[in-house]
Amino acid sequence: MIVVTIAVLLILLHEKVSIEEVRAEAEKLPGWLCFLLLTLLPLVGCPVNVLHAAAGLRFGLALGLPLVWLSIILQLLASYGLVHWHREFFARHLKSIRKRIPAGGHAPVTVFTMLIPGAPYFAQNYALALIGVPFRLYLGICLPMHAARSSIAVMIGGESHDLTTGKVLLILAYGAAILAASWWAFRRLRTKLGDQRRAESDRRRHA
Repeated sequence: MIVVTIAVLLILLHEKVSIEEVRAEAEKLPGWLCFLLLTLLPLVGCPVNVLHAAAGLRFGLALGLPLVWLSIILQLLASYGLVHWHREFFARHLKSIRKRIPAGGHAPVTVFTMLIPGAPYFAQNYALALIGVPFRLYLGICLPMHAARSSIAVMIGGESHDLTTGKVLLILAYGAAILAASWWAFRRLRTKLGDQRRAESDRRRHA
């Protein structure tokens, strides 16, 4: 939803604001500072879609995508380390999302958590580390899923200087495809994990 809002705002402002001027001003900021903010701000709850769009605007699509993906790797590493360093703090502040995560195997539960509608990026990363998902599985699932979703915002920012109707429709179609696939997978996983819980409960009752 945030990505769609960004796209609509850019379209509405395109005639009133010179995107080239905005890009020129953004390029005056040191690249290292922009990357540092891109990496650190999501760890404290800043919306990643806005930052990813800004990265596309500042660095362009060709450089913005790998930098965003690198920032995601660093955020996953940092999130995992922070939770294991101060588990009590995160356990206290992530109670709401933990209640939405069902019991089950690490792989399906990790995918399920990544697909929870409305779950913030930082909360997903911290919660998965908190419930004890093995690091290799954590990185192997979270990284590609975050990378696929981040590319939408980066494309919007990177192409903001030339947002034709065709490009906007293509980006929105890509976003809609990811959203539809995510919702379908979420519903399938929720049903599967629910069936597993009921089966386990039945086994216990008859044991």
